[in-house]
Amino acid sequence: MTEQNALQLRDNAKYQLEQIKDIESGIDYLNKVKAIETWAKAEKKDAELQNMIAEQKIRTQRILGNLIREGQARGEIASQSSGNRNLEFHTGSLNAPRTLSDVGLTAKQSHVFQKIADIPEETFEGFISEKKQAVDNAVSELTTAGILHYANTGAHVSNNAGDNE
Repeated sequence: MTEQNALQLRDNAKYQLEQIKDIESGIDYLNKVKAIETWAKAEKKDAELQNMIAEQKIRTQRILGNLIREGQARGEIASQSSGNRNLEFHTGSLNAPRTLSDVGLTAKQSHVFQKIADIPEETFEGFISEKKQAVDNAVSELTTAGILHYANTGAHVSNNAGDNE
């Protein structure tokens, strides 16, 4: 992994998410994002870049959660309640839904991804926006204005007396 991979991820994030049309392409992309995430943490890249990568990972997991649910509704993927495989005979051929392991997922991953997909859009986007704003605020505090604001307010943990008001 290189910084170039991370920059490509950032520049093409929306496009890459739009290209996920099936579980396999979603898993491939998720694995790529996880590799970039591992690289960014190992290289101690800034919080802004790491959050951008984490956002892409969460958005990919949300898409996968929806794709899993849709596949189960169509009978293409076995649901946990249906056991390993429901075998059905259609026009003389054996036709069974794929299991989660067939598509490269665990039951736990499926559960987590579907829970992420269940989050209402407004709540989901609000959470991401809030976390991105927190990083922006933290980053922007390392400025001349930030230090002057700090000096004027005197806000610092070491100034706390520890007494409840």
